[in-house]
Amino acid sequence: MTSEITRREWLAGGTLLAGSLIASNIAKAQTVMEPNLNPTPNNAIRAGSNENVYGPSLKAQEAMNKAMKTAHLYDFRSQFVLKKVISEIENIPEDHIAMANGSSPFLEKAGYVSRIQDGTVLAPYPTYNTLSSTARTLGGKVIDVPVDENMSVDLEAMRTAMTDEVKMIYICNPNNPIPTIIEKKALREFCIEMSKRAIIVIDEAYYEYVDNPDFSSMVDLVTEHKNIIVARTASKIHAFAGIRVGFAFAHPETLLLIAGRFNLSMGNVAMQGAIVSYQDTEYQNFIKQKNKESMAILYELFEDLNLPYIKSNTNFVFFKAGRPSKEIATELRKHGIMSGREFKPFTDWVRWSTVKPQEMQYVADTYKKLYG
Repeated sequence: MTSEITRREWLAGGTLLAGSLIASNIAKAQTVMEPNLNPTPNNAIRAGSNENVYGPSLKAQEAMNKAMKTAHLYDFRSQFVLKKVISEIENIPEDHIAMANGSSPFLEKAGYVSRIQDGTVLAPYPTYNTLSSTARTLGGKVIDVPVDENMSVDLEAMRTAMTDEVKMIYICNPNNPIPTIIEKKALREFCIEMSKRAIIVIDEAYYEYVDNPDFSSMVDLVTEHKNIIVARTASKIHAFAGIRVGFAFAHPETLLLIAGRFNLSMGNVAMQGAIVSYQDTEYQNFIKQKNKESMAILYELFEDLNLPYIKSNTNFVFFKAGRPSKEIATELRKHGIMSGREFKPFTDWVRWSTVKPQEMQYVADTYKKLYG
């Protein structure tokens, strides 16, 4: 695993990169509403939910608007078209792909599976907790393995914590709320090894944002290893958080544990938008560019105030404020800024999502005035 704690030299390079990106022609790929420069508590800048504040691509919006004309009808074709698009992008057989209303249904059902099998869930801590919390709600047991001193997922500690009762292992990569990654070779070895003892669920909700040679998706493993599931979502870079489209990749028999053979709950409007959005690479590049511009603003703030922070591989940051995150969230909301919730045990660390650069600058300036 690699250390993700940033250095000033990285900041300098990132700032230069952001400056060059601003002038990029890619920025013409999306026409968006003006930034919120007069935020209020009731119309706050949304820096707390890891959303894509730019909205779906214009091409996806056009496709969804067109689909609204037949939204009252059953649509049995669109999910096969969408599955074919994803299959070609990922080079994964179509029968190894399932779709749902976001990735949450797959994570929840994995939690059900672990409880039905009367098994324990093994997961890093802290991490995204849908799978673990589902298992706990049903009376299941969860083994939480603290992140290491670099605040990265500790694979060796997870190996040590493994027992015969563990039926499900969950890993979010990049992690959330700590935006670290797991070194690709180490994770691949871990998945292959541990999948012989339990089902491994790799949550790759933020993988599109990663620009790090140490990272690799594990999606290719599902064709050779029956007990590996990779979950994806369109909620982040595609801005489908409220539209709801997600995917699971796994062996066909394994998919039946968390998904039916045919999904009637997905709307044709969402599917038509996803079909277009996943092929709109220009839009995805635009979002990644804007994300870097906003990141550079935050990194400059942290360096100026000498605040420890984690180099991000996502669309959010995690920094040590040195005061309760709940208090900061309450105060920032008075100034029209939504901040991330508390994440135990790091109660004096804060998670912020990137927003539009002008909005991000307002967030940084406001924080500096309040706490600088």
